[in-house]
Amino acid sequence: MKHRTEISIFIAAMLALTSMSIYADHGGGGGGASDRDQQMDRDRDYDRDQDRMRDHMGVDTRDRDRDRDQDKDHDKDRDQVRDRDRDQDRLHTQDPLSMSSRDIYGSELMMEDELKQYRKQLANMETEQAREQFQIQHEKQMQERAKKQGKDLVPPGQGPIYGGELMTVEERNQYREQLWRMDAEEERLQFQAQHREKMAARAKALKRDVEEAE
Repeated sequence: MKHRTEISIFIAAMLALTSMSIYADHGGGGGGASDRDQQMDRDRDYDRDQDRMRDHMGVDTRDRDRDRDQDKDHDKDRDQVRDRDRDQDRLHTQDPLSMSSRDIYGSELMMEDELKQYRKQLANMETEQAREQFQIQHEKQMQERAKKQGKDLVPPGQGPIYGGELMTVEERNQYREQLWRMDAEEERLQFQAQHREKMAARAKALKRDVEEAE
């Protein structure tokens, strides 16, 4: 009898636990599936908001990248136009007979009669190609003359060299020639910055001050 009573109590307890589980699964006690569904809905809404935000940020990033690329292209085109105009000014003078001596490559190494002859020859050139070739040959002649005479050759438009007093004539002319042949402004600025660092180190080693500036 006692044994049957214990079994009955055990079965009743199991039934009670099963009923509570079913009740909870069907929303009993104010929680259960309903709360889980609401949480799942909130999670889905959050995920959608995150996706929309990422998409929006992606568009903004692409727009910024496109604008930055366009700015770089614009700067590059502007530099190319400036460099082309500079070359045209150097090689394609409108009125050679009225050229100033400072606009003639190597004028500091030429006599006055040579300067006049140079202007006249340049003015008599029938084509721009012939004029350009004439000026290129002239530049080579002036470079050879400067080397032979051991004198400075200053191309038109160039000023004093930073640390020039610490350099030999050959170094100065080599520096000026390298700078003269560079087309891009960015390339020239980088070259000058590297030169300044080199001269600063040389001045420190020699315990001297750098007097000249570009």
